[in-house]
Amino acid sequence: MAENTAIRYEDVLAGAANYKRSVLNRYDRVLYVNCRFFWRCDRGELLRRYQAAVGARHLEIGVGSGYCPAHTLFPTPEPEITLVDLNPQTLDFASRRLAHLRPRRVLANALDPIEEAGVPTRHFDSVAINLLLHCIPGDIKAKAAVLGNAAAAVKPGGKVVGSTVLAQGVPVTPAGRFLMRQLNAKGIFHNTEDRRDDLESVLGKYFADYQLVVRGCMAMFTATVQ
Repeated sequence: MAENTAIRYEDVLAGAANYKRSVLNRYDRVLYVNCRFFWRCDRGELLRRYQAAVGARHLEIGVGSGYCPAHTLFPTPEPEITLVDLNPQTLDFASRRLAHLRPRRVLANALDPIEEAGVPTRHFDSVAINLLLHCIPGDIKAKAAVLGNAAAAVKPGGKVVGSTVLAQGVPVTPAGRFLMRQLNAKGIFHNTEDRRDDLESVLGKYFADYQLVVRGCMAMFTATVQ
């Protein structure tokens, strides 16, 4: 995999390595607690927005525990699902959880051009990049390649759905700020410079049509590819 010029591959790999099986086993519960009590965003809204966007050919970039696709009704009984992640442990975990969907697994850096990993461009009905950007080192503008890859993967008329925890330009509670500092100190989060206006700027760069909604310090977006 080629190294992104703005962000060191080693730093991205170190962040991804935090998601071991022991963490993934309790990830769904942690997601519920963090969203509700720290980020002040209903986890159910993340899922509803995801459900509204997914299509029959779906690409999941940054798979985590596979929570969203595991709780989603796809528009066809046999969707084509591709999972992309830099961490083989998350790929293993999510693939087992989604075994009934027979997903394709791709080990790749979300910052690198997707075609380098053998993922086709202009192919998918939908792409999801949920809760990924705040885990990647650098500010939002440095992470923009992830959104570029998502835009490149979707066929015209397709959807890109995503979410991320922001630190700047959004309301953050004292409890949220405390947890954010802890997660950044541990290298699990890298979002101290992630700003709402930067996210809007990058979304506008890649998508002519997008919606951005902020709940607490969680930004959720859905974009349509022209």
